[in-house]
Amino acid sequence: MSGVSAGILAMSAGWVFAAEVNVTSIGGAYQRSQELGYGQAYEKAGNKINWNVYSGGLGEVRSQVASGNVIWDVVDMNNADSNIGCAEGIFEKIDLAEVTEAAPNGAGVDDYLIERPNDCAVGTVTYSWTYAYNKNTFSGARPTVVADYFDTAKFPGKRGVWSSPTQAIEMALMADGVPANQIYSYLEENGEEAVDRALAKLKTLHEDKNGGLVFWNGGAEPPELLAKGEVVMSTGWSGRFYDAVVKEGAPIEQVWDGQIMDFQNFVVLKGAPHLDAAKDFLRFATATDNIAETVRYIPYAPWRKSAGDKIMANEPWSEDGKTAVGPYLSTAPANMTNYLEMGSDYWQNHQDEVNERWIAWKSRL
Repeated sequence: MSGVSAGILAMSAGWVFAAEVNVTSIGGAYQRSQELGYGQAYEKAGNKINWNVYSGGLGEVRSQVASGNVIWDVVDMNNADSNIGCAEGIFEKIDLAEVTEAAPNGAGVDDYLIERPNDCAVGTVTYSWTYAYNKNTFSGARPTVVADYFDTAKFPGKRGVWSSPTQAIEMALMADGVPANQIYSYLEENGEEAVDRALAKLKTLHEDKNGGLVFWNGGAEPPELLAKGEVVMSTGWSGRFYDAVVKEGAPIEQVWDGQIMDFQNFVVLKGAPHLDAAKDFLRFATATDNIAETVRYIPYAPWRKSAGDKIMANEPWSEDGKTAVGPYLSTAPANMTNYLEMGSDYWQNHQDEVNERWIAWKSRL
């Protein structure tokens, strides 16, 4: 059943067909993928979307709900914020089965590859924290595993790393021997000792005469640092590396070993002015065909298995009509041999204390 037919059936289910819904996302290439992937199709079906842009976080959401003046209906949000907001009661609890259109093979909620983080979130896409290198830098062996990021004997040169501890802590522990699937349990069980172990690993890399760390802040910086030769490897976001390769022709190769998968969700604000329309939109936007369309514009893998299968079976699935996007997706089988899911619960509970230790550690470098 297509998303359009789902909208028609919505009339008999008591939902609003000629729906108007206020949808808020984070702008840029990501929001463009939403607008082109399913937004235009939803409006062609006789509905209206009022798109808004915000910078993430819960500040504006809390203000709207607390004041009783809720303007937004649906908001795109990461796992950590959706967890906090759901616990605070500022989002509607959503019956996932109610807003899940059946996949072509009949699968419903079981078509989701990843368990939803809470009762309010409706999963959309996944992206990854990876590291990459400039293919022109190394003439012989090339990095293939997370430990290679720290191996200055085999791969000398400076490394780019985000100026926040997220990803760096996890990578350092993986490279130091902690299995990927035990990273967050190890951090929880060992507290400061575990963080210190990761920071010591990073400090050794920074002080190595054949190494060194270069800290970056914006997502566009890692490909630039690699292209300019200021670093030989850099952590970064999978979508940014994809753009550098596909749109700019940069000789960059991602290393997927040790990738950290992160997730985006839709939530509905408590007291949303168009609740029924919001549910109708969620069902349409997350339908197999429609969520798959977003991947033409940005290489973020759908939560739904059927959407990923459709993409793989119909390559090249990209805006340029030439690039096979499957190898750049977090959920491609070849990219999932050693990965972990972002520990949103861990960072939600420990972000402040880890940040304090990170800042103090950086100041002593």
